[in-house]
Amino acid sequence: MSGLKAHFNENPVTPPVERIGDPIDLHGGTYEPPKEEGNEPAEPIPFSRPSTPTPAHDQLAFVGLGEMGKRMASNLAKHLASEGQPPLMVYNRKEDGMHKFLKYAAEHEVPESSYKVVTDLEEIGRTADLVVTSLANDEAVEAVYAQLFQGQETQKGTGDGIKPGGRGRTTIFVDTSTIYPTTAGRLEDLARSSAHRVFLSCPVFGVPRAAETADLILAISGDYFAKKHAAHALVPAIGRKVMDLGSNVERAMSFKLVGNALELGFIELLAECFTLCDQSGVGSDKLVELIKDQHKSPALIRYADRITNNRFNSEGGFNLGGGITDARNIRQLAESHNVPMPTMDVAQQHMLSARAHGGDTMDWTALVGGQRIAAGLKPFAGRVRLEKYEE
Repeated sequence: MSGLKAHFNENPVTPPVERIGDPIDLHGGTYEPPKEEGNEPAEPIPFSRPSTPTPAHDQLAFVGLGEMGKRMASNLAKHLASEGQPPLMVYNRKEDGMHKFLKYAAEHEVPESSYKVVTDLEEIGRTADLVVTSLANDEAVEAVYAQLFQGQETQKGTGDGIKPGGRGRTTIFVDTSTIYPTTAGRLEDLARSSAHRVFLSCPVFGVPRAAETADLILAISGDYFAKKHAAHALVPAIGRKVMDLGSNVERAMSFKLVGNALELGFIELLAECFTLCDQSGVGSDKLVELIKDQHKSPALIRYADRITNNRFNSEGGFNLGGGITDARNIRQLAESHNVPMPTMDVAQQHMLSARAHGGDTMDWTALVGGQRIAAGLKPFAGRVRLEKYEE
């Protein structure tokens, strides 16, 4: 069901580099750079607010309370309470994860009355109007949705869900996990196999710290009416902006992988440049100074700080195991569309080397360990050289 092949012009023309605002003579014609329409930011939600029914009486649920999930669920619970809506149903497959959520919620002043702990996935599928999931991988997502859908099929009554086309109750399932696009496609097919339910892809961009402050960007695709309903339920509760990727649920997941490829590419390039700075005697501190003065990107500065100071604790960041999974999915997606991505090939090899020496729970900036090994350095000790191997 993919249908994600890129569409190219038959006679593509790439304009040469130009000064901003200058028209360019191009093969006998003129290329005019597009004019900016002002500096005002785009609307945070690209959909009008639903008129009827409103989300005010929806029963929301959140499934998956990991590092991202516990933060998003806490913010959503507080938002629902402030709006006078029913308590958020929360569920986690492992008991340890639920304990961590409860501790986090208490530390961040989330009222106990704003959420309700549920131990049965089928109960959530049967009683919730909008279900948000945040899970570790494709296998977990498919296992959880099998139970959620089974519960939804036992619904009785009319409920308060949306009514696309004015027909009956509809439960909206919103997956914020990072999974392979075709997995999302299979879940949509499964959702469509029974009445009154809709599956949306809605991966999020941002690290746990961004989730804590509801500063995430949501990329959403799927049924239009369900997207409109979900977007207004989730922003600004858990994120600051929604990007609409159309009706194909696979597209948002593809976009998420592309976005993660960009981040991983940044880290790989920083790893190479910092290693070269140290080996050539320039000093990585000078490169940090240049990044802060010239680029002013919080993400680049954060990555640079972790690499130069060997701070590879994944708390508040993204771990190496997840990075390796993403790199594999990115490379698979690229190969399926005949797009070479050599940077991802190298980054994955460096992450595998780093994992072999330090485990997969380190922050994904630990991929610099693989680059250092290739340069004859110890993986997580900066400029300390490896001892020569001798018989």
